[in-house]
Amino acid sequence: MIKNFEFLKENLPGTDIPGKARVKCRYRDLSKFAKVYGFEDPKYVGSKEDGIVACKAWANAITVKSFYILIPATKLTQNGEERPFLLNPNKLLHAGNQYNWEGCVPMKDGDKIISRGKWGKMWLNKDNMILFAELLLTAKNENDETVVKVTTQAAVRPGGY
Repeated sequence: MIKNFEFLKENLPGTDIPGKARVKCRYRDLSKFAKVYGFEDPKYVGSKEDGIVACKAWANAITVKSFYILIPATKLTQNGEERPFLLNPNKLLHAGNQYNWEGCVPMKDGDKIISRGKWGKMWLNKDNMILFAELLLTAKNENDETVVKVTTQAAVRPGGY
């Protein structure tokens, strides 16, 4: 496992994650999501005709979908053979998010959000051999405007990497 971790730490940080994840913002979903979190402001839960924007919590929907689509897409060549980053998907855990809204536009009904990512730093908790990795995600709307930037952490238990 240490050799696999060292290989991944040497080869992944700074590389693009292949593929993309898509989420469509629909009035019904945005409104319901905001209500679940207790938002009452009409800009989040108002009428469709007046137009609403997504509450900040909506970024969770984008992040989770991106997390589970993009991580399994990563493949590497190790010892002359192609291998996935994730050897066992059952060992993958979502370990947290940090959101950056600087320079971002609000998401709104009808937006088609596309997320792409890059691998960030990686580290290993040697006490329990859990590998931690950062995914640096950028989500943009169909007009190529950034709607959110997310640093999400993945934890992979032994046997998963």
